[in-house]
Amino acid sequence: GNGSTTDSSSPVSVSNISTATAVTGGWYHTCALLDNNTVQCWGSGLYGQLGNGYGSDSSSPVTVANITTATAVTTGDYHSCALLDNNTIQCWGRGSSGRLGNGSNSNSNTPVTVSGISTASTIDAGEDHTCAVLSDNTVQCWGYGLLGNLGNGSSSNSNTPVTVSNISTATAVAGGEDFNCALLSGGTISCWGNGSYGSFGNGTLGSSAVTNTPVINSSVNASSVAAGDDFTCILESGGTIKCFGDNDNGQLGAW
Repeated sequence: GNGSTTDSSSPVSVSNISTATAVTGGWYHTCALLDNNTVQCWGSGLYGQLGNGYGSDSSSPVTVANITTATAVTTGDYHSCALLDNNTIQCWGRGSSGRLGNGSNSNSNTPVTVSGISTASTIDAGEDHTCAVLSDNTVQCWGYGLLGNLGNGSSSNSNTPVTVSNISTATAVAGGEDFNCALLSGGTISCWGNGSYGSFGNGTLGSSAVTNTPVINSSVNASSVAAGDDFTCILESGGTIKCFGDNDNGQLGAW
């Protein structure tokens, strides 16, 4: 985002951004929420994931079109989504597998409204799907679902939101590569999708961990949760961090 395409092993300042309140990284692009509730993105734009009306890369930030009331932003592999102050969601970028949630599988280089959601409180994108926690503490997801990513008992994609089964006390959700984990009100987590690397943290590995409905992990006392590429980390209420799942590159912080 500094106007260059040269790698840097030390931090460089992103051009022309001085009022950011949040930032999120996708596969090859990044987006920032500014204090005036607009969103700017930079990096790869091949599928329209920068949201500025073009399908091209940008090495400096560009403004996402028609968004002036964003309160949160999240990025997947080739798509991005923003939560607006009226509790609706808009997404842009690659539309295959239903990533944009608007009933279409087409790409869009400007934001489109996710169908049927008007009470979202938080959002988080996985690789090629997105989930939202609603005001009634249920969770809805849309996009790629072949590994149970959507949590609704199906193994199909959905280009409109579907309700995750058996969750009614969620306070946050974290999207990983092909799985999700929801933080529940009591500090436990509930996960669904591909947990074959142990990313659910419930002691189950292998194909038996792939599930299209949530499984509860009650052995944790989490205050927040984050999901990566086949691994999960939780921040516990006492300030410690625990991670579980794939550890081939030391992702878990312990060999």
